[in-house]
This record gives sequence, structure tokens and C-alpha cells, in this order.
Amino acid sequence: MSLEQREIKKASMDIGGADRIGALPDELLHHVLSFLPAHEAVRTCALARRWRNLWRSAPALRVTGVKGCKNSAWFVNFVQNLLLRRDPHAHLDSFELDLDERDFDFDKPFLPANEWHVTRWFRHAVTCGPRVLLALRTTSGIYKNPGDYETLDLLNAPLISQHLTRLELQMVSVRGKALNFSGCPALVDLKMEECDIIGNIYSPFLKRLSIILGHFQTDPFRARICLPSLVSLELIGAMRRAPVLVESMPLLVSAIVRLDSTCVDSCPKNDNGDCHDRECYGCYGAGAYDRRGQSVLLNGLSEVAELELSVGSKVFIVNRDLKLCPTFSKLKTLLLSEWCPDIASDLNVLSCLLKNSPILERLTLQLSEVPKDAVETQRSYTPSRQSIACNHLKIVVIKCHEIDARAHKVLNILSACGIALEKVNIQRTNRTSGF
Repeated sequence: MSLEQREIKKASMDIGGADRIGALPDELLHHVLSFLPAHEAVRTCALARRWRNLWRSAPALRVTGVKGCKNSAWFVNFVQNLLLRRDPHAHLDSFELDLDERDFDFDKPFLPANEWHVTRWFRHAVTCGPRVLLALRTTSGIYKNPGDYETLDLLNAPLISQHLTRLELQMVSVRGKALNFSGCPALVDLKMEECDIIGNIYSPFLKRLSIILGHFQTDPFRARICLPSLVSLELIGAMRRAPVLVESMPLLVSAIVRLDSTCVDSCPKNDNGDCHDRECYGCYGAGAYDRRGQSVLLNGLSEVAELELSVGSKVFIVNRDLKLCPTFSKLKTLLLSEWCPDIASDLNVLSCLLKNSPILERLTLQLSEVPKDAVETQRSYTPSRQSIACNHLKIVVIKCHEIDARAHKVLNILSACGIALEKVNIQRTNRTSGF
């Protein structure tokens, strides 16, 4: 009996030797077991006869690496038996697979076929009808370069479940049919962090999507995201090409889109994605051969109510979308950040978005510090300096480290757009604390 088991057993006994914890109802004991890693939950069977089979019907399974265990064959056998020996009549509410490279040497065959093991565990867990399914591969060191990490692999096969409502994947490779979630009608939440995304994401049911540092591998074309029922979108960092948001999303309430240097849709010479230099990877490299007359992001966001756009100064994809800028008929709150050094240069961004946002009520501009190596980019689209009707606009907030020449340029742009300066509120921000 381990030290932890002895402590649990000691705590459960009163002076007379009765098992106080063991006398609790199964529901409460199951709740306790749900917080334990699976290998610890299984060990409770040695505490007393009362505990012998409780782990087999626990509503949650948290499969984590066993500290100090480098025997991957033992671990694979343990997880397989864990799933096979569960009570087949017991409902599984959540299944979490959380592996840490400190527990296993992922450079050696953890597998013979790691993707087969992980997929088999997932498929078996799905048959138990969980509402929540998580697969996490955590790292012990500092994150190195974009895409420079080992991932867990899910086989190219559709996920089918009538019960699954939330799916979280971290450092997992998902491809082809596995990205089609039409077989999961109850799935409303999908979060993917540092995942290899090889194919198009589709679901007629999904309501909330979060993709953080998605490594989109769909050369020579862009990944496509088609989610007609989406309510909330978070796209933070797109390694390689930004994905296409297919069609409009009429139910979309809020969206956060942040593209920085991890996105290869960038060019140091021109911000419209066509610098005429065939050696430029951003404009003409593998993956750039999408349909040039098609909006990548803005058309899919056209029915959003609250929008945050944060685009690096060299990322051209949204500037190119401006040529096809749709009407944001429901947009009431707009935040622009990072992009603002370019906003201060001309009217491209502000006048176009203001002109096409007829019921906008609140506009926030976050002026980031200008990098020392900033270069002037060429403009291919410059709207006329005409007054724009902003009848619903109540306030414009400008956040900046200092009120410099860029802030004054923004004020001039707002004035040129017909926005009364008494609606403008300038807020100075702390350099160390950020916005």
C-alpha cells in the first residue's frame, strides 16, 4: 500500500475504526475519484472492500503520465485495461488524456504506432458516451519554434457521438475526416491549441470555436472553416496560411481574430499580397494559390456583433479583403489593435470599416509601439476622404503609450470621417502592464 493510500485510509477511520469516508454514498465517492489521475483512482481498490470496484464506474477518467515511469509499453497496457475493465453500464461524463514529455520519451517509439493507440483510446471512450473529451500533450520545456514539437495523432476517421458536447485538443494532429464533426450533433464547444490542422473544419452544429496557434497544413490551398451555427469565434495566431471563413455566420455574436508574425500571409514590400516578386514566399510561396478574388476572413465575419481585429503590420490578408469589404450590418463594438501603426498612415482601415458598419456604437483603437525596424508599405486601396455617417457611434477610445504624432494622425482621420472629436476618449496605457 502506497503512502497516499495509507493517508487516505487513516483519514477515513474514526477512533472506533469505522470507515467514515467509505460510508458515504457512491455519488460522493465517485465525485472524489473524478479528481484523481486514473492510476491513483485505480489504486484506491486496495483501501477496503467498499472501494474495490468504485473506480470502474467513476464518471470521469483523467489519464495522465505516471511520474517516473519511462516504460511506455506498461502505460499502453494500463490504459487499454483501464478502458476494457470499466463497468460497461456506467456512464462516462468526461475523458481526459494528458501526456507530458517528462513522463515519456516521445522521441522513442511510445507506440509502435502512437496514432493508433491514441485513436483507439478515443474511440473506446466515445462509446461510453462522454459529454467532455480532452486530449492534451504538454511540454516540459519552453516553447521553441512554431510547429517545432511532437504531436499526438488522431487517425483520419470521423468522430461520431450523440452525447459529446465539448472537445479540447492540444498538440494533436487532426486531419481529413476527423475534422468533419457532422456526426456529433450535440458538440457545441471545440478548442484546438497548438494543433496540426490538416484539412477543412466543418460542423452544422458547433457554436463556439477557439483555435490558438493553429498549424494549418493544407498547401497548396487554404484550410476552410464552415460553421453556419457558430456564435463565438477565437482565432489567435495562424501558422502558415490563414484559413478561409466560408460563407457568412448569421448567428455569430463575438469574434477575436489575431494574426501576427506566425502567419506567412505577410510581405515586407506590399500589403496587398502581390508584390510581383516570385521569390516572395508570403505572396507566391506554396499555399498562396487560393482564389485571389475571394474574401478570406471579412466575409465570414460580416454578421458579427462584437469584433476584435489584431493584425500585424506586415500581414496583408485583411488589407486584401478590404477590396471586397462586406457590410457589417450587426456590428456594434469594434476593437482594432496592432494594426494601428498602419491606421495612422492613411484612411484604408478606418474609413472602409466605418463606412461598412452602419450601426457601430463603440470603436476602440489600441496603438502599439512602433517597432524600430518598421518599414513603410505601399498602399493599393485608398478610399476617398469623405464624411461617413456614423449616427449610432457613441464613443471612440484610443489607447496608446503616449500621445504622439500617430495619435494626432488618428484624430485627423476620425475628423476626416466626420466623427466629432468630443466623442473621442484618449487613454494612456502603462508600458509594462499592456492594454
